[in-house]
Amino acid sequence: MFLAGYILVPGSHYAGMWRHPYSETDFCDPDLFKDTAVTLERGGFDLAFIPESLSVTTGLNDDYETFLKHGAVGAIRHDPNLLVSLMASVTRTLGFTVTLSTTYMEPYHLARTLSTLDHFSRGRISWNVVTSAGPSNGHNFGHFPKLVSPEAYDRAEETLEVCRQLWRSWEPDALIADKAAGLYADTGKIRPIDHRGTRFTLRGPLSLPAGPDGEPILMSVGVSQRGRDFSAKWVDVVFAIQADAEGMSELRSDVRRRAAELGRDPEKLFLLTAVQPIIGETEAIAKARAEYLDELIHPDVAIAFLSGMLGIDATGCDPDTPIEEVLELAAGKSSGKAAVDGGAAFPWLDRIREEDRNRSWSLKEIAVRMARSTSTPRLVGTPEQVADQLEAYFLAGACDGFVITPTHFPGSFDEFSRSVVPILRKRGHVRGATQEPLTLRQRLGL
Repeated sequence: MFLAGYILVPGSHYAGMWRHPYSETDFCDPDLFKDTAVTLERGGFDLAFIPESLSVTTGLNDDYETFLKHGAVGAIRHDPNLLVSLMASVTRTLGFTVTLSTTYMEPYHLARTLSTLDHFSRGRISWNVVTSAGPSNGHNFGHFPKLVSPEAYDRAEETLEVCRQLWRSWEPDALIADKAAGLYADTGKIRPIDHRGTRFTLRGPLSLPAGPDGEPILMSVGVSQRGRDFSAKWVDVVFAIQADAEGMSELRSDVRRRAAELGRDPEKLFLLTAVQPIIGETEAIAKARAEYLDELIHPDVAIAFLSGMLGIDATGCDPDTPIEEVLELAAGKSSGKAAVDGGAAFPWLDRIREEDRNRSWSLKEIAVRMARSTSTPRLVGTPEQVADQLEAYFLAGACDGFVITPTHFPGSFDEFSRSVVPILRKRGHVRGATQEPLTLRQRLGL
């Protein structure tokens, strides 16, 4: 069972994270992230997962002020390369997932950056490949052509082709450094790539040898049909945000099937799913903590976030308006998704309603319900109960591990490490503590 810690501030999948009394708030303090890395490594985690967006969080009507004002997810975005470099410098065994965009970054820059990180971390780097095709990301890259999803994936495919050529442009024994002979490198083992494709023309070779793992572990998050094909062809790990075991299992099985059809070993393609543990000394305490967390979510942020999911601007509505009236209002203004069958186009909305069919859900209640976890499963209970829930997902074959999303930062990771990890370790699901400096490829068995 692989474990990753989700490093996203000031909010995570839980929109009120920074307001928690146990959370740090100075997210520009380098020592905070060093301490977090040490906590994850000491606690038995395999990875620190660094997500990325190339703009401040932006909702409908180009609104970013609400999200910044109330500290929503991604209101602070560090350069992921520098953040990983900082955290790797104080750890020996913890792996890192750095998220970098193929839409707004050049292949040579990506290949060199990732090789440098792989060298400096001694082989502990993975690349979460994203396309960044949303309009808000493009605000800061106006000189790039605007790409919709198929074109963005086409660019991503060629980017990976070029990166792999660059990583392989040095043979493993090309670097000689023979002082007596005055021979530093065997140029017969370093080749240009001479790539001339649809989007890129590169001579190569890369300006440094490939890292200890040859090339980084590749990850992706796509769940569309094209995204699944992309994952099946290229990546080693799929990161999923699925609300239930059925969704996790379907995605894992489908991507593995597609990988097998391409001649890949499906057993070497893993799925890590996001979960949000809320742990209490007793079940009652855990449930009380979950209710308390809901109280910390600012309704303006929740409604702005929900507006983006619905595709309509609900920020001007009374928060106590029944959600059905909001959808009816949308149906009168738009021919888009919100007008379809009273919201039936949104499976997540129907899942919330199923919790209590006799309840008249208000706009605010639905919004807070989504802002508290972003469809990430909430695991509420004692350490034993949380371990039971993780074990159930794992043994059912729904996933190969978990990305722990915090409710307070960075204390959630320490809390999980001290209370849940020992139980999972005792049951044989999590490896014991090790000081052996394995590469990430070795750690994942790839």
